[in-house]
Amino acid sequence: MSRVGVDLGGSFIKVGRVEQGRVVRRAEGGTRHDFARCMDDVAALVSEVAPQGFDAPLGLGLPGVIERSGQSVLDAPNLPFLERQPVADALAQRLGVAVQIENDANVAALGEARHGAGRGHPDFLLATLGTGIGGGLILDGKLYRGPGGMAGEFGHLFVGHERRCGCGARGCLEAAVSARHLLQWAQEEGIRADGLQDLAGLARRNDKAALSLFRRAGALLGEACAAVALLLDLRVFLLGGGGSPVTDLLAPSALQVLGTRAFGRAAADFRILPAALGNDAGIIGAAELA
Repeated sequence: MSRVGVDLGGSFIKVGRVEQGRVVRRAEGGTRHDFARCMDDVAALVSEVAPQGFDAPLGLGLPGVIERSGQSVLDAPNLPFLERQPVADALAQRLGVAVQIENDANVAALGEARHGAGRGHPDFLLATLGTGIGGGLILDGKLYRGPGGMAGEFGHLFVGHERRCGCGARGCLEAAVSARHLLQWAQEEGIRADGLQDLAGLARRNDKAALSLFRRAGALLGEACAAVALLLDLRVFLLGGGGSPVTDLLAPSALQVLGTRAFGRAAADFRILPAALGNDAGIIGAAELA
């Protein structure tokens, strides 16, 4: 079966035709911050990857809070021109197919559940580390959204530091452990790194300051994982986005905290794994919405 998934971000629109969990044809374009033009661009890219049509409704993931029916966007700070607009209907009219939309971290979790590192794990949380931290919950093999569509907001769990988050609160996991904030933290401590991979390279070359930073960041990650484990008895956590390549640096101290804080369980009872689908997670997961 051929399906099409759309990953709509603040800067780029990525579209792919997906067969058996793999992107077999793809197209990409810039995001124009105008509702009608953006819908035109999405439709054109979909037609480019599937000129003969496709077998299932179109799935689209984007960073925002999605109305429960999966037809419109309630809140999207990076895509404000989409808020309260009939996104699904607009694309359906242009393409002649049904359309389902969902939060981007949720679709990434769905993709990992069916075709990535989540296969074989009916219950897990995917945390995506980038500019912020998103989260998607898979419970009993199904995406769990909650009654308001906001389940899985992992990045805004309180982990006890004093940094202010973009949401306005202090102490959120995102404000210390997102890729952007890790680099900011490194700069404050005099560690020179051009990006997260550069910072990770320093740690893997046994730079003491970089290793210490990843250990402390991992401990904060462990506090957030422990809160989820205590509430839902989850044992598996996936790190996606910028977090996937640095899982080996964050996981040891996170597991140590989990073994201490999630009473009744030991560190060996938990797994923190890198997500497997990389930049295709959003496309593959969106294609699975149908």
